[in-house]
Amino acid sequence: MKMADRLGLVKPSATIAVKQEADRLSAQGVDIIDFGPGEPDFNTPANVKQAAHRAIDDNLSHYLPTLGLPALRKAIAARYLRRYGAEYSPDEVIVTCGGKNALFLAAMALVGPGDEVIIPSPYWVSFPEQVLLAGGRPVILETAQEDGFIARAQAAERLLTPATRAIILCSPSNPTGAVIPQDELSRFADLALKRDVCLILDECYEAFLYDGLAHATLAREAGRLRDRLILAGTLSKSYAMTGYRVGYGVAARPLIAAMAVVQSHDCTHPTAAAQAAGVEALDGPQDALAAMLAEYSARRDLIVSGLSTIPGVVCARPAGAFYAFPSVTGLCRTLGVADSMSLAQILLKEARIATVPGEAFGAPGYLRFSYALSAERISEGIRRFRALAVR
Repeated sequence: MKMADRLGLVKPSATIAVKQEADRLSAQGVDIIDFGPGEPDFNTPANVKQAAHRAIDDNLSHYLPTLGLPALRKAIAARYLRRYGAEYSPDEVIVTCGGKNALFLAAMALVGPGDEVIIPSPYWVSFPEQVLLAGGRPVILETAQEDGFIARAQAAERLLTPATRAIILCSPSNPTGAVIPQDELSRFADLALKRDVCLILDECYEAFLYDGLAHATLAREAGRLRDRLILAGTLSKSYAMTGYRVGYGVAARPLIAAMAVVQSHDCTHPTAAAQAAGVEALDGPQDALAAMLAEYSARRDLIVSGLSTIPGVVCARPAGAFYAFPSVTGLCRTLGVADSMSLAQILLKEARIATVPGEAFGAPGYLRFSYALSAERISEGIRRFRALAVR
């Protein structure tokens, strides 16, 4: 059977593919240390789970508005006002099936054939693919390890053409952990206004910043950028709710209305009980976030120090998220390995370590290590990696 031509433009998610292969080997009894998935290894907080149970018991089991549960949209809008001084009404919020869905709705609402979208590299694997599925063309903005992988507005401006529709930013970044400073985000806002383009900010990892760093966000620019800004977030990472599939988009009414049109013909809305749990996540106790952040901070130190002891591996210290993104070009040369894709395959086969190669993020020569796993497993994984590297 002939499939749609659009499928020839995109590749399956590399991160999901790594998880599937690691799960397949684990099911065969192989002890795989899985640094691949971007998924918290913590349990969903008890109060959030209890809220989901209550919603089921209360028969919250029928259709909701396409924009989402009103109480949840109100909680999201209130959170942006409380944290960032950004005034959005509940009808300027759409609840989506995870942050990924919010970003896809934005692409479908904004991008059409011939449109260009600037995407900093290294990028999250789905950014270019979503643009391609919408009929657009990804334009890659290179960032440098020496500059902390920070996207710069001045460099983005050089890539603008009359066809540029939007710029997608991710901070804290998946895969690098880079954090775009607030003053740089202000320069992106200046650029968007000057050149009439939209900005999409993925801030799914906003709860995970280290060393006392505060989250920088384009929400602080909403007053002047309102009609060309989409903020995308999720409860998946912050509250260990990946399976609940609750994310959101925040934007001006015309943008949210356009995203809602797409969602109305797609999933209609996320599961009702999951949305009720989301209200509790945002409005209830926040102790779990602080505990997770403290643990991730310790794990970050552990994995960065461990990777840095491996000859041929250079690992920068991420400022946010929960990924280490070391350069492995030196190790590839030492081992006579062609590229980081080949090294990832060797690590999985011989060292029983699952990682995601940098090629998936537009950054050959790197590997992504998620440290959303226990300190004991991280230490064992580093031991296996080092043993392979110095054999």
